[in-house]
Amino acid sequence: MKELDKNTKRKYLFSEYDPNWKVQFSSIKEFLFDVFGDKAITIEHVGSTSIEGMKAKPLIDVLVLINKMEVFQEEKDKMIKAGYEWGENYIAPNTLIFFKLGPDGEKLENIHVCEKGSAKESQFIVMRDYLRTYPEKAKEYSSLKEKNVSLYANDYPAYRAAKVPYLEELEKEAYEWKAKQE
Repeated sequence: MKELDKNTKRKYLFSEYDPNWKVQFSSIKEFLFDVFGDKAITIEHVGSTSIEGMKAKPLIDVLVLINKMEVFQEEKDKMIKAGYEWGENYIAPNTLIFFKLGPDGEKLENIHVCEKGSAKESQFIVMRDYLRTYPEKAKEYSSLKEKNVSLYANDYPAYRAAKVPYLEELEKEAYEWKAKQE
């Protein structure tokens, strides 16, 4: 297990939307169904690369929903063999993350494993669906990210911190939108 720290200064990339991200996700999804089998309830493309037209770090975020968190030793072994590293409780308590790094140490994939019905599942899905439904919000968020990249090119923690106030407001809007759908 790798000790993960979101506050480590590291390089990161940022690019225009790439339709190939959907293809990459499909390939990852197929691989993850092989790894997790029927323990995976569903596997979803989440994060900025799942929003058509959104500028993003070319990092494919994947959500694997399971019924109950467990050790997943066999699955961890398969993921490690495929070149992934892993950590626990990175995005929230009772979660698991697998990630793959590129040649310069940049993250290429994040595989988030969460329990069905968890707050993190809801956050990933509600934010994704809201931004897919309101492309003007996705464009606004893309512009903010682009500005932050120019201000904090090699300082990922500062880039993330600069997005927090906007994301908190966006998340509130997304949950209000979701509540009206129900």
